Amino acid sequence: MTNINIKRRFQEQELPDMKTLQAEVDKIAGQVTIGETLFMKKHGVKSEGEYKKKMAAQGRVMKHSHIGWNSWESTAEGFRHIYKTLEESGSTVDRFGVSLDWTMGVPAELRSKIPVGTGLIFNTPEEWKAVGQVVPVQPHFGDHMIGSLNSLENTRLALEAGVTTIGNVSQYYTFEYPGIEMECQRTEDMVKALLLMGRFRDIGAIVHSNLDDGFGSQYHDLANLVGWAMLERYIVEDLMGAGLGHCFGNLFSDPMLRIIFNRAMGKINTHNTPGSMIYGNTIDFGPNFARNFGAMASFSMADAIGQMKYGSGHAICPIPVTEATRIPSADEIIEAHRLVDIMIEKAPLYSSFINWEKVEAEADILVICGRIFFERVLNSLDDMKVDITHPGQLLAVLKAIGPAQLEENFGAGRQDKNAMRGRIPVRPTSIVQTIRQKEETLIEGMDGIDEQPLKGIKVVMGTTDVHEFGKEICKSIVQKAGATVFDMGATVAPAQLIDTMLETESHILLVSTYNGIALSYAKEVLEGFKENHIDAKLIMGGLINENMDGSDLPVDVTEQVRALGVNCDNKAEDLVKNILAIDKEYRA
Repeated sequence: MTNINIKRRFQEQELPDMKTLQAEVDKIAGQVTIGETLFMKKHGVKSEGEYKKKMAAQGRVMKHSHIGWNSWESTAEGFRHIYKTLEESGSTVDRFGVSLDWTMGVPAELRSKIPVGTGLIFNTPEEWKAVGQVVPVQPHFGDHMIGSLNSLENTRLALEAGVTTIGNVSQYYTFEYPGIEMECQRTEDMVKALLLMGRFRDIGAIVHSNLDDGFGSQYHDLANLVGWAMLERYIVEDLMGAGLGHCFGNLFSDPMLRIIFNRAMGKINTHNTPGSMIYGNTIDFGPNFARNFGAMASFSMADAIGQMKYGSGHAICPIPVTEATRIPSADEIIEAHRLVDIMIEKAPLYSSFINWEKVEAEADILVICGRIFFERVLNSLDDMKVDITHPGQLLAVLKAIGPAQLEENFGAGRQDKNAMRGRIPVRPTSIVQTIRQKEETLIEGMDGIDEQPLKGIKVVMGTTDVHEFGKEICKSIVQKAGATVFDMGATVAPAQLIDTMLETESHILLVSTYNGIALSYAKEVLEGFKENHIDAKLIMGGLINENMDGSDLPVDVTEQVRALGVNCDNKAEDLVKNILAIDKEYRA
């Protein structure tokens, strides 16, 4: 496979052997005592995994809510309000997903090197432990835990706080911490954290991996995504002895596809590890709240039906209709739960009319073709002299290769030079279908785009975080219009963009943002322009917001960013026109 281009550093020789790593983790594990949350006391369990198995056996559908406030006071009050209000109305919530700030993903001594985001920051073990002592709802930590630069320490503190489902393996591949180069240490620390989770597997500790947060969101073929999930299971479960619970759903718009994919995940779950949660479909969410209600009803009904039929242990996730425009309030989360309660109530009425044989057949296709991808990847890496029995080596080299090359070289789909990535998907992902539909609609409404008005113009692109949806649409538009595009991918540091601008002599930079750092990111980019004498224009779109003055929720900073000289029109349909106007200025 000499045509594979490994773009990231892969420093195989710097990773310790597994015997050394295991010995170190054994010492740490001997000093860790799993905490007891109010949830564990109420239900008489030692872990969330134990509880999930009981609920799945009873056929009960569990529910999850994601909490994104950045102060502990607001979070604790939100916990109490949501739990009490739902309980009084006869409803329940089983677990809270707590969003930690991205600064928590780096060692404490390095946190000053990156701007504060919009999540919670814990400074002491007591603050970690408090999260499970507010209400009897089990806390879950996903972001900036396993897979970050601080994997082992965060995992240890979470376990001691009684948090036993911990993520997020997928973020190792796509979440970066700009300005902090610790790639080899990051891989080693992640391996140790996974080994530590393996030491507590028997009591129900579960490693969480949201496929849609990592490379999974970038695959075009669902069969390859299933194969990728097999690779993650091989690394986490077979090589390190931990239990892995996959999460998906953010990028699954088709309700039946959610049921089919859930079944496929069950078929490859050879160790019967309960799932973490099925996240809500955010592809169909936008500023139209009435439409968002319809989307939520659609996906939550499918998820409830799937859990009643297959009992995979996943909690379903009511997504507040405001999710696409702001961080939801406690009352909006409660509203979402009440709607989903109705979906759960009515789900049995639909289940008996579903063609379950067809669901099984479709899931089998994904699993069979996914295994082709899985085996091709492992066999080829073995041929490349990668130690496929060392989880750290596998993690590093897979990250180095990236999803596009993995899919192009090892994908299960039939080869076709005219297809995206050179292969016709066995089953295209929802995100690919949706992106193409939106692109076609936008491009059809653009007069003169076929004449390639941007021919000869160079454009550099990237995102501030893992969300690539908007970037992919903009990329297709400007490419269709004739521009030469240098796509830097997701979660790109400003320095990387600056280097690419210099190398390519581009004068237009497109940045998509979502995670509450738009203003500070724009300032850093513009400072890079100034320091490197780059005469260029920044165009920024997405959710142009930032956590300001200690506020609990990020606020819109469009006008502040625009005042810096950044184009913030945020309309894909005007993108070609705006680039032409910028180019005209430079040619004048």
